[in-house]
Amino acid sequence: MQKMQHIILLFTLLSTTVIAYPGNSVVKIFTAASTPNYKLPWLASGISNYSGSGVVIKDNQILTSAHVVSNGKFIEVKKENNPNKYFAKVKYISHQADLAILEVTDKSFFDDVKQLKLNDDIKARDKVTVLGYPVGGNMISTTSGIVSRIEYTSYVWSESYLLAIQIDAAINSGNSGGAVINTNNELVGIAMMTLSDTSNIGYIVPAIIINTFLEDIKDGTVDGFHEDSIIMQKAVNNSLRDFYELGTRTGVLIRDTGMEEKLLKVNDVVLTIDGKDIANNGTIESKYGRINFNMLFHQKQVGDTVELNILRDKKELTLEYTLKKVTPLINQEFDTEPRYIIYGGYTFTPLTKNYLEALYSDSTDVNLLFYEKKKTPNCQELVVSLDTIFPSQVNRGYNRASYVLLKVNDIKIKDFNHLVEILDGNQNEFTVLEFLEKEVVVLNTKEAKKGIEDVKKIYNLTSDRSKAKG
Repeated sequence: MQKMQHIILLFTLLSTTVIAYPGNSVVKIFTAASTPNYKLPWLASGISNYSGSGVVIKDNQILTSAHVVSNGKFIEVKKENNPNKYFAKVKYISHQADLAILEVTDKSFFDDVKQLKLNDDIKARDKVTVLGYPVGGNMISTTSGIVSRIEYTSYVWSESYLLAIQIDAAINSGNSGGAVINTNNELVGIAMMTLSDTSNIGYIVPAIIINTFLEDIKDGTVDGFHEDSIIMQKAVNNSLRDFYELGTRTGVLIRDTGMEEKLLKVNDVVLTIDGKDIANNGTIESKYGRINFNMLFHQKQVGDTVELNILRDKKELTLEYTLKKVTPLINQEFDTEPRYIIYGGYTFTPLTKNYLEALYSDSTDVNLLFYEKKKTPNCQELVVSLDTIFPSQVNRGYNRASYVLLKVNDIKIKDFNHLVEILDGNQNEFTVLEFLEKEVVVLNTKEAKKGIEDVKKIYNLTSDRSKAKG
């Protein structure tokens, strides 16, 4: 028994010598974040403290996850085997891809730090190692596993649909933003998320997505990844294919384009992208196997063009399609304080996913589908009244409810800033508020404006509106 223990110990020592993980390339990140309150936006934001991981890449940039530093007011980084923390700030952030670049003012931080090289050549069953600082200790942690699959999935942080790599190496809280390396100590991705109630099913942002992000920020701005308002349908059913006379051709059918799309039309069948055939299930051949066709868009930058071969009215056409990033009517806000204005005891705010999640927790899907149908060319942003009313004489008798505001004195509301202009400039005797839910509220304008100071005093408010710019 004693002899066996010596053999095991020797094996451990030999393994440590042979496998020299680049621990000094991986840093621990400490973030003090200000968390906005979208349900009660007039309240001061709370402060949360948490930690994550990051990795040093070319040009002494620290790459991490966006969710590790989002809303960060004070950020510090620390190297392995170094007791000192260094101040850092966010230089670039892509919430869409859950990626961020940190900049450290004191360049001595990078002394003796190895910059990891990105490698997007990876396939299923490749061995990988996760390096980071998960909860449970202060030293760097390593877990090993293999690549389980490579496919498109929804990123939890942004709900964007992008390429991701699933691995079976353990990813725990605090690992986010940490390095995932191959057997050559090359960076194949960074730890992003894990599935709850499962055993070691984690996801990483792959190097190919990271490279597109790094190319994007070269001009000093973050434009993001292509995202349109087009709804596609798979053309797997034989009767559907016969109806559109596809024959031996394959592709996907456009069922909705949204108002922003001017080139493609409903009932177009997209056959190829840059000469790559799209299968009837919406996939293309790639070095990762069959992958969603969007990968051809996500390897390029917003503003670049691709060549589309489509079938329209049973005739083939070739179109030059410009990649874009369409902002949805109900958007997710990041790194900003919620906008609001109080008028007549009512609080109005933009209808965002943030507010819906605060109001309904996870039960927002039905609401999103309902409100999206109300998008019109003249409406760029929906405005909603909060379900909290500051009771006062001017709004006496009205019910509290979260309603979508359509008109003020018969003027259609274009966005939140437009509403503020209308309310501030209103000289009518009455202020008539019309809501999507068929509710009508009539307020005496003078009383409503005069009552603002009363509401501020009674409820100890510092302002009747947010200072955040819309």
